Amino acid sequence: MGRIMTTPHFDDLPRPAAVLFDFDGTLVDTEIIWHECVTELLARHGAQWNQADSDEYTGKPLSAIAGAMQQRVGDPDLSGDELLDAVMGMIITTMGQRDSFVLPGAMELISELADLRVPMAVVSSSYRQLLDAGLQWLPEGTVGVIVAGDEVHNAKPHPEPYLKAARQLGVDPAECLVIEDSPPGCASANAAGAVVVGVPHLVPIPDAPRRVLRETLPTTAVELFAAHQEGLQPNFSGQRTGILQPGEWVTLTDPKGRRHSLHLTPGKVFHTTKGGIPHDELLGGPDGVVVTSTGGMQFLVLRPLMNEFMVSMPREAAVIYPKDAAQIVMWADIFPGARVLEAGVGSGALSMALLRAIGPTGRLTSYERREDFAAVARRNVHSFLSGSHPAWQVVVGDLVESIADEPMDRVILDMLAPWECIDAVAEVLVGGGILCCYVATTTQMGRVMDTLRTHGEFTEPAATETTVRLWHAEGLAIRPGHGTSGHTGFLVIARRLAHGVKAPARKRRPAPGAYGPDYHGPRPASVPSAQGS
Repeated sequence: MGRIMTTPHFDDLPRPAAVLFDFDGTLVDTEIIWHECVTELLARHGAQWNQADSDEYTGKPLSAIAGAMQQRVGDPDLSGDELLDAVMGMIITTMGQRDSFVLPGAMELISELADLRVPMAVVSSSYRQLLDAGLQWLPEGTVGVIVAGDEVHNAKPHPEPYLKAARQLGVDPAECLVIEDSPPGCASANAAGAVVVGVPHLVPIPDAPRRVLRETLPTTAVELFAAHQEGLQPNFSGQRTGILQPGEWVTLTDPKGRRHSLHLTPGKVFHTTKGGIPHDELLGGPDGVVVTSTGGMQFLVLRPLMNEFMVSMPREAAVIYPKDAAQIVMWADIFPGARVLEAGVGSGALSMALLRAIGPTGRLTSYERREDFAAVARRNVHSFLSGSHPAWQVVVGDLVESIADEPMDRVILDMLAPWECIDAVAEVLVGGGILCCYVATTTQMGRVMDTLRTHGEFTEPAATETTVRLWHAEGLAIRPGHGTSGHTGFLVIARRLAHGVKAPARKRRPAPGAYGPDYHGPRPASVPSAQGS
């Protein structure tokens, strides 16, 4: 039997605070008119313009087109602005002679959104005189704001046009939905923080976070709101690519290697002893650039990697450092879709690594005794992921008292006395599953390993310690670096046998005195009570 398809209803869909439309190629089919008029004008001056040229400049500022036309014409007495004015006059005349330059569905969609009282704006790279001529078909009062290309300092792909439109509408740009037809336009809207519905007209649009691609313009509000909901889905890896956008974290590194974390916010300025750096200079630009403060100091700008975020984020409890988190993900064999139990959550550093590894199809249940630690962990993970993760649940309470009766593939214990929880987690850990305990001291390590041996249904535990040693290499000066990360903790790892199956007795005897009269911990069944006495 086939699946029953249901149509989304308005009540089930988040409604955007406003809908912002591009103009050329989105609402009106003026791209072909642009091509025809530019081709004709340049032909009058003995120059050529083909479809590939039009595709290259689709969505770009008109000043770029003006410069390209002036270069093609090659007449020093004829400026790019004069050529641009001539082309726009030809376009306005052509639109007045055509009845069908409005794209199918555009009129109906805008009328429906107006009936639903959804604020709207038109944001275009075209200049105001062209927009005034091209938007005469709009019903009066439907579009509240128009931002033209000659009314902003920075054109698309910079976020300024969409930020300005949202500001004039009085809404948060992150809550807006933008409809665009070109890569520069989509980049501009995404950089402003909006969700974008990309409808390619002449040029393909690449996929990106908070971007939904459609073959044709959505013609009903419910289709548009459904696309908006789809675009709201967060990037569960925490990884960001493309241009820098509002709300992201970046790291600024000065020539001496000192790092500064910035939460990018439109209008803010990062102040240093060598002058300020406006956030707007970074927004809409690429990752990995060098910026110069007003006082002349250069800073390298990069998005922080997960290991950098882990050690710089706010914390209440000590974090599991990246070197140990990496070992846990590898040696505990965390895989996409895994069911993982973690206790305690601390400040959320390991939770980030586990969530990235299991993905949205897995499940991570994190137990934490202290509500204040759990709150910090939630904030840190949400900040890193830019939202909540569907696979993560935080339980505040004692693990032994609160543990749910559901099977787990992996168990990670980061606590003072993990041996107190072995019996409880052994009940939920599936056969073949892995238990990993992170402890700080040798006495803790020994107690955990003996408890696992005493339990009898785990493989022989293995204990490891990881150190990372940096090196300095510059010409003939080659030596160990100063940033070596030494001891942070031990990992004790063992695998669960099938329930009720006992591990075979070890053939190798313990060292003399290992379980002598001074030993008062758990005693494996294979060790006589008189051993070492």
